[in-house]
Order: sequence, then C-alpha cells, then structure tokens
Amino acid sequence: MADETGAEALIIRGMVRDSLGVALPRAVVTLSGTAGGRHLVKTRSADDGGFTVTAPTHGEYLLAAFSPQLGSQSVAVRLDGRPVEVEFHIDVPGVVPEV
Repeated sequence: MADETGAEALIIRGMVRDSLGVALPRAVVTLSGTAGGRHLVKTRSADDGGFTVTAPTHGEYLLAAFSPQLGSQSVAVRLDGRPVEVEFHIDVPGVVPEV
C-alpha cells in the first residue's frame, strides 16, 4: 500500500484551456527542475485538455504548457506528499478575459 500512496503523491493532474475556457488538445506539457534545464517529463494534453504527469521525486518543479497557436504558461509546483491539480489558462491574443 505504501507504494501506491507514494506514486499517487508524485502525480500532477490538470487542464490546459485558453483564456476563454476552451480546452486546448495536444498542448505540450513539460515538467522541469525549478532552475530550468532539461525536461524531466513531457506529455501532451488529451482532446478535453486534460493531462497527467508523474514527477520523479518529491520537491519543487516548474510545470509548463505550450500551445503552438497561443504560446505558453508556466507555474511552480511543490510535491510534498499529495497529488497536485493545476489548471492553465493561456491568453488568446486580442481578447481581454472577463473578471
């Protein structure tokens, strides 16, 4: 049971959407160390914009989502024993999101 709990604690799940809330399928999602450098994990979002990545160990990371049409967004993530949920909202050029 400890193995399942440990593995679950390294999972980052989320969604990639544009600033209007529309799902962005096939966006590239990468996990890197906080100092940048090489990507530790790389995947693409599903048709509904959802993604799951598994970090190699607990600690701090930089999670980024990139859409060729809209650009990228990144966020710092800390894994400390619980799964993490992240939602990206990549800006649509020329559109001011409602507040």
